[in-house]
Amino acid sequence: MIIADAIWMAQTYGVPVFPCSGKIPVAGLKWKEMASQDPDDIRRMFTRSDATHIGMPTGQASGLVVIDIDIKDGAQGGAWLDAHAQAILATLMAQTQSGGVHLYFRAPAMLRNSAGKIAPGVDVRGDGGYVIVPPSPGYIWIAHDDVAPLPEWIYEAASVTPQTIIVQPVHRTILDGGSPYALAGLEAECANIRNAPDGAKHFAINKAAYSIGGLVASGDLDHSVAWGELSAAVGDILIRCRDQRHALKTLETAYRDGGGRPRAAAVAQPNDFNDIDLSPFLAKTVAKKPQPPAPIGSNLLDVGGVIGMLVEECNKTAIRPQPFLALGAAICAVGVLAGRKYRTRTDLRTNIYIAAIAESGAGKDHAPEVVRRAFSEAGLDRYMAGENIASGRAVLTSLGKHPARLFQIDELGLFLRGVTGKNAPGHRMEIWSELLKLYSRAKGSYGGTEYADQKENARIDLQQPHCCLYGMTTPSTFWAALEGGAMLDGSLARFLVFVTDNHRPTRNKNAGIIEPCGALLQDLKAIARGPLGHDFGGNLAETMVSTASITPYTVPCDDDADELHDNMLENEEDIWARKVAGSAAASIVARLGENAMKLALVRAVSDNPEAPVIGREAVQWGWDLAMHCTRGLLRDASAYMADNEHTKQANRIVEYLRRHGALTLRELYAKGIRIDLKQLRELLAQLVEVGYVTAQAAPPGPTGGRPTTKYAAVDQD
Repeated sequence: MIIADAIWMAQTYGVPVFPCSGKIPVAGLKWKEMASQDPDDIRRMFTRSDATHIGMPTGQASGLVVIDIDIKDGAQGGAWLDAHAQAILATLMAQTQSGGVHLYFRAPAMLRNSAGKIAPGVDVRGDGGYVIVPPSPGYIWIAHDDVAPLPEWIYEAASVTPQTIIVQPVHRTILDGGSPYALAGLEAECANIRNAPDGAKHFAINKAAYSIGGLVASGDLDHSVAWGELSAAVGDILIRCRDQRHALKTLETAYRDGGGRPRAAAVAQPNDFNDIDLSPFLAKTVAKKPQPPAPIGSNLLDVGGVIGMLVEECNKTAIRPQPFLALGAAICAVGVLAGRKYRTRTDLRTNIYIAAIAESGAGKDHAPEVVRRAFSEAGLDRYMAGENIASGRAVLTSLGKHPARLFQIDELGLFLRGVTGKNAPGHRMEIWSELLKLYSRAKGSYGGTEYADQKENARIDLQQPHCCLYGMTTPSTFWAALEGGAMLDGSLARFLVFVTDNHRPTRNKNAGIIEPCGALLQDLKAIARGPLGHDFGGNLAETMVSTASITPYTVPCDDDADELHDNMLENEEDIWARKVAGSAAASIVARLGENAMKLALVRAVSDNPEAPVIGREAVQWGWDLAMHCTRGLLRDASAYMADNEHTKQANRIVEYLRRHGALTLRELYAKGIRIDLKQLRELLAQLVEVGYVTAQAAPPGPTGGRPTTKYAAVDQD
């Protein structure tokens, strides 16, 4: 019975689970790595005789944070719940074994475990933690509401960190969060916490927090870096602490006490960076103030066909209509239904990734609900993927069951942080890796990962996998989640970024129930059937079988449309590409024509699923929309992404060249710039282009050889 309950929990709420014996994970189970949504994994784990309870990881691992309200502790938690009942959204709720209450919410970024921060008897189970879920013995569901987003006022109360440390003025150059000595000390102290044996955990936390607090106060460490790393280390061992609340309290108290005793990290050596003035360069790379979003022209929104009907349904039923974001959701909906059935003559497919960006409360989550409802009523649920992704293998498993899937991801920025961040676990990082690879494999075969144990983890091979992604996010969380490398490695180039031009639209007083009309449902089914009379390769039933290779219908493009597309490539993409050559924007501009023609293909299928033709109007619309999205992406990237890893690496290169003088690429790498050589060359090319570095050919040495290039920092006024 417990196996069925565990599978139900995993599939209903899209969360990984693992077996526990009472409140403790079963012996020998690495629950952080082993927690899974896969039914086969769950059956295998829960066959143990000591698997009596169901555990669920909290935080980024599941996308959920749980507010743990302690009723028995002097009834203080209960008093808080009674006082704030009206302000707490209806959400999934459970009663615990001790009579307390668990409130489940969708998780915000980087909310860690804490005890008593919100109020006495009100704890948080976030990153690094877990909870026992019903119907484990002693646990029952109180309310089966959908999981609500965590209220902002609770998040703010739970994320407060010690800020009473007074930082002393410092004349040392602090890069990447701290001086080299201090960062090494932080790493060592965090390792001491994680490796502390039973009986010594309190001592390790106290010593580390006090020591690091002193380095923050002296100016050798950045507060956010220090506190974040310490909290993560304590979170990793919290499950082993007999009194978790006491462990967290020790961390806060010792960190604050250490902040009252500033200590220097180390005596500066002659080769330190004390004499290096980086302010001229840093001043030019500081984040710009974001510009207002570009207005959405009627030429972009005036679309008929299935896309137009979906947008209309979104607009008339939304409390706060967002026509442009609804357009993005509709494009992804048509794109996934058209998957494997239509292509251009250059074999472009309709797999599209869209990031829909608007501030909180702007109404960005309504359009995905309209798409889900329409697909359900049209009997097309098989095209919808789960709303949460547990691992890279889960993505491939989903496409293995049905080769065209639409992933609608709420809080895309938080999702990206959880799968691309430096502390992301391996199985989460694989999610992003698989999504990037799948984007370019829609027209061919995809060979899955080889595992050592092929019996338990057989390789998943797919033919023409078709993945569409529509993610909703706020501007700040989206850009904060992306490292600067995303501009160079092509990750961002795969996205069409839809930024609303109205973050607070007027309330629609006539908003109604979502009721897709019969014509819309019939047209959705028509796209899913594919072009009339086309032979996909023999067996029509295999059209949507993931292991079958099929021949899609090649949508013709009329002469006027062809001519327009060629002119746009020459007069828009080529000119723009030459302007940004060698810069971080190059990979994004390089996909402009491809994105435009993909959109034109989607438009043609939307207008006439049975016999589509790409006409001049569809091509013009595709180019207008692709250029609008590209301009918005580059504009916001320059504003939000200046203070990121990419810029830090560029700053470090200039700093090293000022310190050591002119260096070759090999010498720069040997001096400590441990960057991938391809990325290092790209960064140097950009720095040369913007005038911060010069490149001069150096003659061969006395023994001959090929000439080399020496790079030198340019003095800035």
